[in-house]
Amino acid sequence: MIGRHDRMKAAIRIGILVSLVLSPLASARAQGPILDQVLVTVLRERIFAATPGEGLVPIGLLAGEEVINISSKGLNALVQTSARLLAFSSVTLRWSELRTDLGERVKDRRVLSQLILVRTDKRLYGFQGSLGRWKMEDLGLREEIRDTHAAGFVAVVVTDRRALGFSAFTGGFFEQDLSSDDPVLNAGVNDNVVILTTNRRMLIFRSQLGIWADLR
Repeated sequence: MIGRHDRMKAAIRIGILVSLVLSPLASARAQGPILDQVLVTVLRERIFAATPGEGLVPIGLLAGEEVINISSKGLNALVQTSARLLAFSSVTLRWSELRTDLGERVKDRRVLSQLILVRTDKRLYGFQGSLGRWKMEDLGLREEIRDTHAAGFVAVVVTDRRALGFSAFTGGFFEQDLSSDDPVLNAGVNDNVVILTTNRRMLIFRSQLGIWADLR
């Protein structure tokens, strides 16, 4: 018969094991800096994502597909190949893929703890780490990129025509028209807010709202 003392020791051991399993998940959800949760490796014709939990999550390469770049930070990992953008979320524990057009070239990529932003010569792609899903926005013909601001839960791409805000919380890209005779002179960014300043107005994009505020 198991005594009370033995039962207490067993309960303590179980509690320690549970805390070890849950601690990576707790750190991912905690306020403040998020520890890196994903490590990606390639073996033969498959890509594997390793997380603090058990097991590896694989995705197969297509015939003739080549891995160009691997980046990871916080909740997310990004694998750029010759045919696709592959994003992995440690929250959903799955790969999400986007097929790129033949000849479409990646110009910039930002892998943050909460989101991923990729700019090609044709489109903007945003990945929400906590939801494990991609969003896309086409760039206009001869639309020129002026600047990119990204931190924490928000990213904003400024072109010669508009500002495009992306949030880890809200779906899609949010557009704010810009005037050629009133260009952006200054920008401020933190983990949740981007502020663009011109001679005439202040444009504010917030991560939780997913809309632009225009102060004149």
